[in-house]
Amino acid sequence: MKFVHAADLHLDSPLLALSRQEPRQVERMRRATREAFARLIDLCIDQEVALLLLAGDLYDHDCPNMQIAVFLRGELRRLDHKGIRVVIIKGNHDADNKITSALALPANTRMLGERKPETVTYDDLPVRVALHGQSFRPGPIPENLAASYPAPLRGYYNIGLLHTSLAGTSDHDAYAPCTLEELTTRGYDYWALGHIHKRAVLSRDPCVIFPGNLQGRHAKESGPKGCFLVEIDDACRTVSAEFMPLDVVRWHRAEVDLRGRDIEAELVEGIRGALTQAHQDGDGRPGAVRVVLTGRTSLYEYIERRPHRLRQTTLELAAEIAGDDMWIEKIVNSATPPGQRVDAASTDEPDDLVSIMQEITSNTDLIRPMLAKELEPLRTKLPGELKELSCLKLMETPALCREALARLRPRLAARLAAEEEA
Repeated sequence: MKFVHAADLHLDSPLLALSRQEPRQVERMRRATREAFARLIDLCIDQEVALLLLAGDLYDHDCPNMQIAVFLRGELRRLDHKGIRVVIIKGNHDADNKITSALALPANTRMLGERKPETVTYDDLPVRVALHGQSFRPGPIPENLAASYPAPLRGYYNIGLLHTSLAGTSDHDAYAPCTLEELTTRGYDYWALGHIHKRAVLSRDPCVIFPGNLQGRHAKESGPKGCFLVEIDDACRTVSAEFMPLDVVRWHRAEVDLRGRDIEAELVEGIRGALTQAHQDGDGRPGAVRVVLTGRTSLYEYIERRPHRLRQTTLELAAEIAGDDMWIEKIVNSATPPGQRVDAASTDEPDDLVSIMQEITSNTDLIRPMLAKELEPLRTKLPGELKELSCLKLMETPALCREALARLRPRLAARLAAEEEA
């Protein structure tokens, strides 16, 4: 018997950092979360699974678009027609969601309650299954929900469905924290986890798995995304738990090591190689790429002075390699200059302007209120995913302004000398 474990669908999640000048790419990405979910349903039908388990975060915040609910219900009904059961728990994004509470579920679908852990048994399947789980209630969940999950049922394949940050995870908000040891010693055969967007197999005996989200939504969610297809035998043993990629568009981080590269042609060839590898890693999918330049190189100042030229060259390379199926999300210059001083003087630099800026940025008492006045209104208008932008950290640590100015100095010189268009 087979079942599928997925989590963190974030249907119609707002997309981050795609250029407004690329409407076709933006539209394709806007559809990606729904198309990935449709692929999940196709997989369940093709593999003739008995169960689909969704471990929270079907939606993304409290979006009032009821079309999402209509779409979700329609896809779940496809499984209902095939006799495939669905069990869902609410995650932190679902608990406050008006759509979640208003959604009329098909007959095959069960959403577990939020007051206490529930157990659902299926005695009419090829292998008897006992599902234990609890949805999130509105508001933060600082307590360990897993501690209250019931003991396993003898003669059943026991599955724990849990939305959790797990203790020690720092990349996500701490929700329903617990330890891996608590899960592995509970006596369940499989823990179907959600909340962490990075795929992780924490244990194989018993299985404790984060499937990650179905579709990457920004550069930090790079690489293959999908679900786990699990097979169990008649003796209630896990035979296999296989990752199945379902992402429609794949995000890539393409690193270009510039050590030993000293001329523009070598920079271009390095980027070409990184983009070619990203295209190959996409397995035929369209890709969104963040290019990251690293290493100590004499090309550092050239890169800083001509960002628009570099982006145009990179766009041309992407089109050459993958046509319309590769988009450049951002180019990040994390390289370092060959000397110790990043802000070494140059005859064509805007010395007077830089001197004034250095004087201002050196006075934290002066710069702090200026930054707050300019940046705080921006932060209040941004969605949660963007509130950690590096520029916003200047409000908390104004001393970083001097470091930022040192990096911007070559670009300022190029702009004032009309070498680079604004």
